[in-house]
Amino acid sequence: MLLRYIVSNFKSIGHPVEFSMFPTEKNTDERFLKTIQTKAGEWKVLRRGGFFGPNASGKSSFIESIEFARDYLVDVQKSGKGTGINPFRGKLNDLKGLSSFQFLFYLDGEVYEYGFSLDRYQVHEEWLMQLTEKDLEPLFTRSTDEKGVTEIEIESRFAPDNSKDRILAEVLKGSIQEEQKNQLFLYKLYDNGIKKAEVIVKWFKELQIIFPKSKIRALPVRMREDEDLRNYIAEMLEKMDTGVHEISVVSDEIDFHEFAEKMDLPKELIEEIEEIKNGIVSLFGKYFIFTENKKKKKTILVQMKFDHQLNGRTIQFNLDEESDGTQRLIDLLPMLFEVGTSTDIYFVDEIDRSLHTKLSQFLLDEFVSRSEEGYSQIIFTAHDVNLINLRRFRQDEIWFIEKNERGESTLRPFSDFEVKEGQDELKAYLSGRFGAVPMIRG
Repeated sequence: MLLRYIVSNFKSIGHPVEFSMFPTEKNTDERFLKTIQTKAGEWKVLRRGGFFGPNASGKSSFIESIEFARDYLVDVQKSGKGTGINPFRGKLNDLKGLSSFQFLFYLDGEVYEYGFSLDRYQVHEEWLMQLTEKDLEPLFTRSTDEKGVTEIEIESRFAPDNSKDRILAEVLKGSIQEEQKNQLFLYKLYDNGIKKAEVIVKWFKELQIIFPKSKIRALPVRMREDEDLRNYIAEMLEKMDTGVHEISVVSDEIDFHEFAEKMDLPKELIEEIEEIKNGIVSLFGKYFIFTENKKKKKTILVQMKFDHQLNGRTIQFNLDEESDGTQRLIDLLPMLFEVGTSTDIYFVDEIDRSLHTKLSQFLLDEFVSRSEEGYSQIIFTAHDVNLINLRRFRQDEIWFIEKNERGESTLRPFSDFEVKEGQDELKAYLSGRFGAVPMIRG
């Protein structure tokens, strides 16, 4: 579970902004909380958090910062290359050109903090800490001095002296040379099979990030193989009054070269696909499976078909013939299907995109209902202010994001504001009482 996240100097975010999934002490509402057991005692954690604010306030930048940090850790960084960071464009001398990402999270009964800072060229700081009965204690720390010399300290609590993992970790320290300074030490530990690092990197790999244009890779193929998933999505679409009653998955096999000629594929793409012995490729919004045997290369087109009842007849629609709202639900519903059996954390940008308020609220209610027994969480952004409803949300689940006079995105929890009994929180928000509303100038 994510407990806290702090980010600075990324896109519209300048000085550090902090997001927390810890409930406020003054809020006695026990809804939507999960109790976890840590070495420092029993902690309560929120299972849901939502960001609201005007257009261009930084909601997407916040989600993108998590995606950047995740991908920077789990993807191999090529030696001698830059970091690819997109920092705040305004000049902030006190940040010294450094962007920082810091995660506090709960995993397998332990609380860890992992973070790193970098500029356009290299990693400057990196640390991994673990909670003890007293405080967070370092497992390893990395720092670069003003002369560019990088030092890594590995603590005995990471691995005992003379243990296999400790000896290997000490050897890997020396691999952060001039050409590898853009690489993260935690990834090196993971890549060399050190168990503690494998557990941490796996947590980052499993962060699920969904943007409005995200498409679940190979969903038609998954639905062809998983009847339970297919039936669940069909049932939910019918329940949400989309007009869909059933879903089927059909496939057609054709010769690869006939397919390439029919689709008028560019020569470069044909050559690229021919190198794939077995794989899945998305072309023109449809999924194709390419397989190869001794005789020939086959192309299998896999498509989802959606049954509608029109004037007493069953009519099948392709996915691209469905409404934007139905397509958005198809992107989001696999999340609900999995949440009851997984510990995944979902970051969903614009969860309300193309959806009626009632459907957005239903998705969020269904998520917390299905995640009661596990450790799943959802953090989302939305424009639909009708979701700001304290009968459906705790006040500390809602966050307001806006830009200050320097153009930096700033973040503030709704729980910082007093809402009087009987007060209409939506009207108060729209009137500007809590900030984070667009200012329309004449």
